[in-house]
Amino acid sequence: MFCRSYFRALLRGLAASLMLWPAITPTMAGGDKDAANVYMTGAEVMIDAPVSGDLFAAAGRISVDHPVSGDAVLAAGSIDLRSGIGDDLRAAGGFVSVTGRVSGEALIAGGSIAFGPDTEVLGRVWLAGGDIAVAGSLANGLRVYGKNILLLGEVNGEVRLTGERIEILPSARINGDIIYSSNQEIRIVPGAWVRGTITRAPGSFEFPHPKFDVPGLPALRPLLFLGLLAAGALLLVLFPRFTAASLQTVQAAPLKSLGLGIAILFSLPPVILLLIITIIGVPIALALAAFYAVALLTGYLVTAFFIGEKLARAVRRQIEPTFGLRIGSLAAALLLLWLAYTIPYVGGFVILIALIVGLGAMVLQAFSSYATRA
Repeated sequence: MFCRSYFRALLRGLAASLMLWPAITPTMAGGDKDAANVYMTGAEVMIDAPVSGDLFAAAGRISVDHPVSGDAVLAAGSIDLRSGIGDDLRAAGGFVSVTGRVSGEALIAGGSIAFGPDTEVLGRVWLAGGDIAVAGSLANGLRVYGKNILLLGEVNGEVRLTGERIEILPSARINGDIIYSSNQEIRIVPGAWVRGTITRAPGSFEFPHPKFDVPGLPALRPLLFLGLLAAGALLLVLFPRFTAASLQTVQAAPLKSLGLGIAILFSLPPVILLLIITIIGVPIALALAAFYAVALLTGYLVTAFFIGEKLARAVRRQIEPTFGLRIGSLAAALLLLWLAYTIPYVGGFVILIALIVGLGAMVLQAFSSYATRA
């Protein structure tokens, strides 16, 4: 059947991509400048040699220890920049640390952003994130949008700050005006020096907290439940042996499944982003994104099947695992996971763990089947 062949092709493609993803460094034809550009991705990327062109990298973690002559475009869970950038810096990550000279502009978004005391940026600086600490020297002004903002270094030019809590610490030297927007008064610690004026912009600021209330979602929940149940039935019909083997993998290697699932969950999106950045890789990125969505759904269903099987055996140990029973136990497991999701604070984490474990077990089983056939 087409669906079965397509799914198997996707699994084999994932297995092949996982073998190749530790480092992808294609070069682009079209001149010496393009040939000097570096493209890298993987679970962890380390720049351990100078880059004479532009650097494009996406990974779980990125460390740049050698200078980049051109632009740097970086996306990762953690970014540690300890060397110079010859032109502009564009970065997005969970935690971004910058210690070095940026000759152009710096545009950075992250959960936490830290500029070290040796940081020097010659162009304009835009920062957006949760916790932001700026030390070092900025030559051409600063704009920050964040929750907690600390200024510790020297800034030449206008400073615009938008946040919940803003502090100017004693080591700060601001050679320009400060315009800020916040629900609280800016705190300037004695010893800090501000040459220009300090103006509070009208209006208040509240850091946006994620909201998951979607209009009409309660009415769609029964349809979502039925859709998941139908997808589980299709998975069981088309791939009964693979599904059963994946459940055994969850039972036999839960920690290994969890670890691999985490790696896939957080590493594939940067790979997709890097392929989009290269332009020529857009078709591959779209195909990989489609498979990523299917893999997440399948992983969630694998865990739901596992929970359902455990529920069925808890009710009756000696039981024949018929198709009807498996679908019924899947329905019970999906309801149980939905109830877990409604628990404040921890519900979303429970769903995430369920998805990750199933995803890792599915890929482990795919690797096992691929190795056996090879």
